[in-house]
Amino acid sequence: MTDKEKFDLNEQWLSAQGQPVMAPPQCDLEKYREHVKNFDLSEEEQAELLKTLWSIMAAFVDMGFGVDSIQLLSSLDQQQESPQVPAQEEQVNPKGITHDD
Repeated sequence: MTDKEKFDLNEQWLSAQGQPVMAPPQCDLEKYREHVKNFDLSEEEQAELLKTLWSIMAAFVDMGFGVDSIQLLSSLDQQQESPQVPAQEEQVNPKGITHDD
């Protein structure tokens, strides 16, 4: 990572600090427990299932808004210059042999 890229990341971080921060919604187990009451699960297992489903749904919401870690990292990759592809006469095959086409 170059110094300019580090500076850009710092600027992005600083500009985001002025944004209002909202706590993420919390899973209300009792609100959704009725949907799993007919399953052959203990209350503890029902709670675990609901929390797991909540986490999965939250991940999809994060992806939809582009704020999950993979999208954040991939957007940084797209901002960087793409690597130069060697000219056709300089290409090397998987065995390490240079060839001309």
